[in-house]
Amino acid sequence: MLRYLFSESWILSSRRLVAAGLLALAVAGCKNESVPVEPADTNYYPLAVGDYRIYNVVDTIWTRNVKTYNRYQFREQVTEQYTDNAGREAFRIIRSRRATATDAWRDDSVLVVSPAATNVLVTRNNNPRVELIFPVREGYWNANAFNNMNGIKDENLHYTRVGEPFTATSGTVSRTYPQTITTSTPDGVEETEYVNAFYYLRVRQVYAQGEGPVYRSRRRFIYCEPGINCIPSPNVIFSGVAHTETLVEKGR
Repeated sequence: MLRYLFSESWILSSRRLVAAGLLALAVAGCKNESVPVEPADTNYYPLAVGDYRIYNVVDTIWTRNVKTYNRYQFREQVTEQYTDNAGREAFRIIRSRRATATDAWRDDSVLVVSPAATNVLVTRNNNPRVELIFPVREGYWNANAFNNMNGIKDENLHYTRVGEPFTATSGTVSRTYPQTITTSTPDGVEETEYVNAFYYLRVRQVYAQGEGPVYRSRRRFIYCEPGINCIPSPNVIFSGVAHTETLVEKGR
């Protein structure tokens, strides 16, 4: 069974909006006038065949509080547009990888992005995730709502910094995007399962209007060695990984 996607309050709000919309259409019909339908704002993830985005990637790895770094690049290129089995518009994207800007690209993986009026689904390895919902609003949604695989847990996401500027920095180059939205997993105040004194997991993505995803971050830290009594400190990481992707080039 499809797990929850929106809160009960949102459903009630949606019903009110639908009722208001039907009333507006009825009034327009009496006046014999056409009413233009405003599409939901999906411009935070624009897609077209031939589009590509290049990201600088940094993996920071902690082993007994010692850090090592791995740097490379990802390219995401839209190669095909089609209608999927559910009748949704879908875009096939090939993700390629290279060690440096002078190396040749090597195909790494394939993902499918399916934008619609109410959400954006991103499918990797046959696992669909609800990465965005529209219209942009406060509250949580389950990113795994459409994933029916056994053992998949709910993963709550919510919007932060809606409409605010965001500056992405990679090396010595910075770029500011004037209007963005950020999606994030809960913090330690909202949910303690993934953020607490001993463990930290935070996933964050930033989308710029008219640009798409411009920054991705995933951090997973374990502060104490398993089986050993210790007083955890955020300044001492027994093991962990911080993965960041920063958009540095976009074109067609």
